[in-house]
Amino acid sequence: MSDKKGPGAPELLLIGLEDAARWEVDGERLKYVGEKPAGWRQQTAIPNSLYAFVCEEKVLYIGKTTKTLSKRLAGYCDPGKSQATNKKCHVGIRKLLSQGKEVRIFVLPQTIPLKWGDYQINLSAGLEDALVSAFKPEWNGSKGKHLTETQTLEEAS
Repeated sequence: MSDKKGPGAPELLLIGLEDAARWEVDGERLKYVGEKPAGWRQQTAIPNSLYAFVCEEKVLYIGKTTKTLSKRLAGYCDPGKSQATNKKCHVGIRKLLSQGKEVRIFVLPQTIPLKWGDYQINLSAGLEDALVSAFKPEWNGSKGKHLTETQTLEEAS
């Protein structure tokens, strides 16, 4: 469903993200279910991951985490009152699921250490800004801008 507004899910796959899991409703909470349980458990245990929420090939949200992916995704399952980004995504995911749509989770865990000289490079941090700018995911939006999670947190301070 890549359209004139920007690239979509196929472009994420081309740069190495994997369509790895889906969101499901679990009472008042959300839960994520990996397609290949053993591989999914391994992916969610890796820190410094890039992830995206996708519905019908449309990229809705792009984020990164320095924590493990399982810890980051837990914030979307049952968000706290002060977690604006988590709440926005939680509500959006639930709405799409209630309409019978599937919301997929694409991931790019950093499995190979990258360095520039003596310095570690966080691939997900480096890619997030560029991808949010190119894809313009609606759930990354705030006040007409498409923001990374870091920019959203900075704007809130």
